Amino acid sequence: MASEVMSELGRWRKPKSLADAKQMADTIIDNMEPEWLIAFGLDLLGAPETAQYVLSGWIQRRRPPIREHLPYFVFMLTINIFFCLVLPTQLLRNVKPSHKIDLAYLYYLPFCSVFTSKDNFHAEIVPLFLTSEQTFVNGTELKNDLAKLVAHYESLPEEVLKTGLIHFAAYPPEDTAFLATRLWDKYLPRWRELKDLPKPPRDPEEEKRLVEEINRQTDSPELQPCDEQDIDKMDYATIRRMVYPKKGRWLRFSEEQIRRVAESEKQKSEAATSKGG
Repeated sequence: MASEVMSELGRWRKPKSLADAKQMADTIIDNMEPEWLIAFGLDLLGAPETAQYVLSGWIQRRRPPIREHLPYFVFMLTINIFFCLVLPTQLLRNVKPSHKIDLAYLYYLPFCSVFTSKDNFHAEIVPLFLTSEQTFVNGTELKNDLAKLVAHYESLPEEVLKTGLIHFAAYPPEDTAFLATRLWDKYLPRWRELKDLPKPPRDPEEEKRLVEEINRQTDSPELQPCDEQDIDKMDYATIRRMVYPKKGRWLRFSEEQIRRVAESEKQKSEAATSKGG
């Protein structure tokens, strides 16, 4: 693959480092004839049948820079050209065919703030494709931090643990020695302020009304399953998820909430049985 790609792109020097290879890939994209590069790139990415459509749209918009017009295409193409530049060198150790699959994980980068992996291949390459707004977290470091979080929460008093994860672990610990805390500080900077805001008082009547409305919409005999695939033709759709009260050793919710839900389900079951009898 690498030899075929490089024969199409022409003669380029060997990169001196992985960072140099990334810069060379950017240079190649910025200096090739755009119309040819679009067709070449779509073929490389396995979508040659879209070339005419994409080119027509680009021409119709008076041939803007492809980095502006097709940013995600350019991103994926850069990754593949980068890989083809480094494959003939010794810059990547122990290269194997599966690395082409590992490389495809980088396609998700524009859509995430944090990318984590224990793969040495990703540890070497991913940081080259991140912006200053993104973070690479080594998977081993993340695993160790999760273990620290478990130890931290296990040390809490029993009465606190009984309130459930949604209460005592709604936010990370304030100690920045935790990786999770540092990531929250970076990506959700107002969390400390929100954490200290007073919780709105509970209104039991409003909660009861909400539950009754949900039950009316989900349990009404007027509702029938349908095969309609166009959601625009529906008044609403219901998606059900089963949430267990415990996750591993942890209570997800408070003991009181779990008890109330269990009683409600029992009453519904008894009502249905009575109705059926």
